[in-house]
Amino acid sequence: MTDADNTEARLQKLEETLAHQASENQDLSDMVAKQWKLVEILERRLAALEQRLQSIEADQPSDVPSADEKPPHY
Repeated sequence: MTDADNTEARLQKLEETLAHQASENQDLSDMVAKQWKLVEILERRLAALEQRLQSIEADQPSDVPSADEKPPHY
């Protein structure tokens, strides 16, 4: 194998590797974008549930302990 053939083979291998990495990078980017949208949805749902819980706790009589209140020890 001549130096030119060796250089050509190495260049081909580098191009294949670069193309594969570019494809993997795009796949990862797509996954991150999808997960980011899911996180935003979950954050909105959590905020709505927190508001709902606060309104339920506000409507309870004052003698009922809240969810984050520790029970008395006997």
